[in-house]
Amino acid sequence: KALKKLYLSISVLFCLGLLVWFKYLNFLGEAFSALAGGQWRPLDILLPVGCSFYTFQAMSYVIDVYRGKQPAERSILYYALYISFFPQLVAGPIERAGSLLPQLKANKKAAGEDLVIGAGQVLGGLFLKIAVADMAGPVVDRVFAAAAPDGSAVIPAVVLFALQIYGDFGGYSMIARGSARLMGIRLRRNFDRPYAAQSVREFWRRWHMSLSEWFTDYVYIPLGGNRKGLMRQVAATFAVFLLSGLWHGADWTFVFWGLWHGVLCVLEIMMGRGGRGAEADGGKHRLRQVLTCAAVIAPWLLFRADGMEQAGMLLGRVFSAWDIPSGIAVTGLTLKTALCLAGGLLLMPAAGRLDSGEKLPAMTYFYLTLCVALAWFLRASGTGANAFIYFRF
Repeated sequence: KALKKLYLSISVLFCLGLLVWFKYLNFLGEAFSALAGGQWRPLDILLPVGCSFYTFQAMSYVIDVYRGKQPAERSILYYALYISFFPQLVAGPIERAGSLLPQLKANKKAAGEDLVIGAGQVLGGLFLKIAVADMAGPVVDRVFAAAAPDGSAVIPAVVLFALQIYGDFGGYSMIARGSARLMGIRLRRNFDRPYAAQSVREFWRRWHMSLSEWFTDYVYIPLGGNRKGLMRQVAATFAVFLLSGLWHGADWTFVFWGLWHGVLCVLEIMMGRGGRGAEADGGKHRLRQVLTCAAVIAPWLLFRADGMEQAGMLLGRVFSAWDIPSGIAVTGLTLKTALCLAGGLLLMPAAGRLDSGEKLPAMTYFYLTLCVALAWFLRASGTGANAFIYFRF
C-alpha cells in the first residue's frame, strides 16, 4: 500500500511538475518576487499545445489505477494511444481510461450509423466554429484591442465572446467526437446547451463537462464534498473553482474568473438552489435562465481581457457615458457579418442536437452546410479566422 502511494505521488507530481514548468513558472515567479520585493525575469518557455488536457488525462489514469477503479494497462502502446488519441489530444474532452481504453483495444470497425452520426457531428462542429465563433471573433478582437472603447461596445463584445468561446470550444469538441465516431470510437459529450442552465452549478454540469467531472472526482469529493458539513462543502467548492481558474491560464484574470463562479456557487449552496432538480420546479425557469446567463456571461470579460489592468479599464467604460454610434464604429460590425451571425444563432440548437447523436432532417444538414460555406466565404474575403481558443490551455 505504501509503495503504491509512493508511485502515485511520483506520477502525479511529475504531471503537475510539467504543468508548473511550462505554464505557471513565470506566473508563480512574479507573484513570489512581488511578495519578496524583488523582480522576476520572465523565462521564454514555449507551452506545448493542449498540455493541460493530456496531463489531466494521465493523472486520472494513475489515480483510478491506485483506487482500484481501473486495471493497470500492461501495453505501453495502448497506454500511449490512450494519452495521445489524436481527435481529442489538444483540446479534450478529457477521457477516462475506463471508457476509452476498452474501445481502443476492441479494434471495432465503424458501422453505418457511426459514419452518419460522426459526419453530422463534424459538420455541426464546423458550423459552430466557422459560422458562429469565427464570425463573432473579429468583432470581439476589435473592441478588446481598442485603447478606450465606448461602453456601448463593451457589453455586446462580451456577449459575442460568450458565443465565440462556446462556438469555438463546443465546435472543437464536436469535431473531435465526430472524428472519433468515424473510426467507431465514442468520446464523451463535453457540452449540453450550457446557456440554457437555470443555475451556475447547473451551468458547470453542462459546460466543459469532462473537466467539471474531473474536478468533482479528484478534488471536490476527496476534500469532503457535501458529505462533511456546510463549511467543508464551501471550502471544497472554492478550491475547485480556484484551481479551475488557474487551469485555464496563468494570470490573475483567470483566478478572479474562477473565484467569481465559486462565490456564485457557494451562494446557491447557501440558498439551497442549483441542485439537479432545479430545472423542473415552478414556472419561473425562464427568469432563472436569464439571470444565470447574465451571471456567467459577465465574467467572460475577465477571461478575455489581457490582464487585470485592461479588465478594470473595460469595466470602467461600461459605467461611463455611452455614445452608441461610436460604439458601433469600434465593433466594425458589417451587415453581412451580422446576418451570418443571426443565421448561426438560429441554427445553434440544431448543432446541439447533432452533438447529442440525434439524426436531423435532410434540410437541416443542407442549411448547416450552406451557413458553413457562407461563413467560410466571408472569412476568406477578409473577416478573418481565429485559432481554437482552448489550444493554449
